[in-house]
Amino acid sequence: MKLVEINDQSAWDGFVAAQSWSPFTQSWAWGEFQKSQGHPVKRFFLVGAGFKPAPTMVCQFIFYKKFFSGYWFAPRGPVFGSVSDKRKIFFSFLKLLSVGAIHELPLLAGPSLFDRFEPFIEEDQVLIQEMMRTGLRHRHAINPSTTFLVDLMKTENELLAQMHPKTRYNIRVADKHGVTVREARGKEDIEIFLRLLQETAERDQFMSQPAEYLRALWKVLSPSGMIRLHFAERNGEVLAAHMNVVYGDTMTYLHGASSSTHREMMAPYALHWAVMSEAKREGYGYYDFWGCNPSDKNHFDYKTTWEGMTRFKEGWGGQKISLVGTWDLPRHSFLYKMVIR
Repeated sequence: MKLVEINDQSAWDGFVAAQSWSPFTQSWAWGEFQKSQGHPVKRFFLVGAGFKPAPTMVCQFIFYKKFFSGYWFAPRGPVFGSVSDKRKIFFSFLKLLSVGAIHELPLLAGPSLFDRFEPFIEEDQVLIQEMMRTGLRHRHAINPSTTFLVDLMKTENELLAQMHPKTRYNIRVADKHGVTVREARGKEDIEIFLRLLQETAERDQFMSQPAEYLRALWKVLSPSGMIRLHFAERNGEVLAAHMNVVYGDTMTYLHGASSSTHREMMAPYALHWAVMSEAKREGYGYYDFWGCNPSDKNHFDYKTTWEGMTRFKEGWGGQKISLVGTWDLPRHSFLYKMVIR
């Protein structure tokens, strides 16, 4: 096997977007957005032998500065094709990175202290133990390692039936209050969303993405429709808002915000149901709630601060899926130990 650098968008997205539950963080457009933020990006196919071999795995790396050096990060990557043994492919990939092939990719090696991965492989304790034995270091998840995934191939009646009764009830409450949902109409809508997100972050005491980052995300990716804003309103007053991302067969709930007023109108429920229904009509296969707690409170990535949010998302009846999480491959062990706590 060998690593081949890819500079062809159609070839890249032709592979990544074709996978079930496509990870937008490995899309070509996401890499281009990261470039616009000053981060170098490199993309590789892992291919076998033979004439014009098909890729078995792809990996998009984004470089982030850290202290006097930096690291290459593959968010929700590598991504695997229709192969029976993802574990074998992944370890072949690591071997190429660590025992010589990296010297053929000087821009990837560069000043990197470590390479960071989030393999798109479902959690497996045997695999995790093997990853630890290879020298990989398990880190707390950067992108959520567990999520609820709603299958939009089901009928609307089936989707409603799988919800918790309280979730269905709150959708009806919002409807009775006259809550309506609309998509963003103009440039001013991103500012409405950002103000509501700031209000939500202050009320619920969490750190949101910087406003400038989200403005840039909207500016770069909204023209293609990859990033969308939706608002739940009553009589022209915005009560809740979502920033969603669409890629491949999946719509992902990326950021959400809600007003501190009229909470009894249950606007977030109207918003999720409307956006989910829109995604279904447009032919998307999945609605990804983008993060929740693992089932085990002793899990490496469990957060007590996520318990309420997890209960809310669980009410929609999706399948809980856990990936193997975030891992580092140190390139300079001593320096890595010095700068990574």
